[in-house]
Amino acid sequence: MNRVSGSDGRAGRRSLKVFVIEDDAVLRSLILDALREIPGVDVLFYADNEVSATNWLSSNDSAWDLAVVDLHLKQGSGVGALNWCTTRRPDQHVVVLSGQLSETIRRQCMALGAEAVFDKATEMEDFLAYCRALVERPAAARASMPHMP
Repeated sequence: MNRVSGSDGRAGRRSLKVFVIEDDAVLRSLILDALREIPGVDVLFYADNEVSATNWLSSNDSAWDLAVVDLHLKQGSGVGALNWCTTRRPDQHVVVLSGQLSETIRRQCMALGAEAVFDKATEMEDFLAYCRALVERPAAARASMPHMP
């Protein structure tokens, strides 16, 4: 679990505070760089295993707006973090950004409370568009943002 900076600091705009769960250092770096390119995104922390992820979430339950969860971790599974997020506030969002996603796994993630499920290999642009849409909505409207398939 590590602190990451990246707020754009624009006056009048509330940043989208993001927590990323990804164990692959190269992919995590790419994801963090892509998120930092979106004005208004502030990546707070990242975790690389289930224990760190759930510990951070439970200690910082009101600090984040978006949790990005990889299901396949070297230590544990992102499913534990996804389960923890079922108790989140209505204005907090959770998406799965993972690999090797079958339709069954996508449905299971949605049943566990993910608002959207994206494949890292083929749907990265869709994921980034989702994040941009969250940033562009006022904080009060984020709670009513429609869920994406």
